[in-house]
Amino acid sequence: MTDLVDPEFIANMWPTLAEMTYLNNASTGIPPVTTVQAMKQFLDNRVRVIGDFQETLALYKEIRENLAALLGGDYHQYGFVPSTSSGINSFAHSIDYPEGSNIVLCDLEFPANYVPWQNVRSLYGPELRIVKSKDGAAPVEAFVEHIDENTRVVAVSQVQFGSGFRIDLDSLVRTAHDHGAMVSVDVIQAAGCFETDLERLGVDFATGQAAKWMLGPIGAGYVFVAKSILESLHPRFLGWWGVEELWEFGYFERKPLADARKFQVGSPTAIAYVGLNESLKVLAQVPGKNRQAKALENADYLRKRLEEVGIPFYDFGPKSNSATVSAAPSDVEELQKQLSKDRVHVSVRNGRLRISPHFYNSKSDIDTLLQYLG
Repeated sequence: MTDLVDPEFIANMWPTLAEMTYLNNASTGIPPVTTVQAMKQFLDNRVRVIGDFQETLALYKEIRENLAALLGGDYHQYGFVPSTSSGINSFAHSIDYPEGSNIVLCDLEFPANYVPWQNVRSLYGPELRIVKSKDGAAPVEAFVEHIDENTRVVAVSQVQFGSGFRIDLDSLVRTAHDHGAMVSVDVIQAAGCFETDLERLGVDFATGQAAKWMLGPIGAGYVFVAKSILESLHPRFLGWWGVEELWEFGYFERKPLADARKFQVGSPTAIAYVGLNESLKVLAQVPGKNRQAKALENADYLRKRLEEVGIPFYDFGPKSNSATVSAAPSDVEELQKQLSKDRVHVSVRNGRLRISPHFYNSKSDIDTLLQYLG
């Protein structure tokens, strides 16, 4: 059988993986060597005063093009934000909430995707409807009970950070749109791992950052905005990076950009985006279907091994499983400490062991982990 991902490519791009067992990509991914090199070169150029503003603008356009190639749509639909939290806030405060409106989300969300909506409820008054999960899952059917003609936004993560449950975005978007609601998606636990076309799916707004499955630096966040709603969004905060003629510094009346960059308030953290661009280039060298298939192959093998040794884990079925596996061994906190000491990297989330292999992992990594669990 042909390897889904060239082992030599992995060895060259991620040499430190040979020094540890890294199964914690839902926390942070390991940047490829070219990403680190590019960031070092950026700092070297800075101290030598190499580069100019036009080159920076060209780089940022290239990054947006590469984001579009990874996640769908075109580069006009992408802009930069410091983090997922910033991205969600930028959207949440750019729309109106008529009297009687509501927002729907589930109780599995990471705080980045519920704290902003709690704040919106306090400031503007919409009802916050919480979908109750069961055994780590909140399927579309559970959302349907809460969505009605007054639903303004359905906010969801494509993959849930703790349990690994993967929502059927296509079905959820259709359901929301049938009721006139917009869908806001936190893609941080899927982008770079799962093949996703936000434009084809009809997602209204999405946001994430580079540090997890995209294998980039912390601090390089982004937003995606559907063309159908771009004009209707009015950012609560507007800065010089979000207006037309940003290279003109004199005083005159400024207009927001007509594309997703209008959510860019201030100067992006340049070194982080230099790194993001290199990580996107590396991801592009592995076909999306191969990245997804290899990560899922690793996760499926992990589930098989967990079943063999009798350790409970969430299994949502092929359509809803992700590359994140939530297991329940005994003494999980002490276990994680021992694993970390021995350079086997996983996380504890919600009292369970969270294991998250990527495409650069192998079955031997899973076998190493199982030596501590069997």
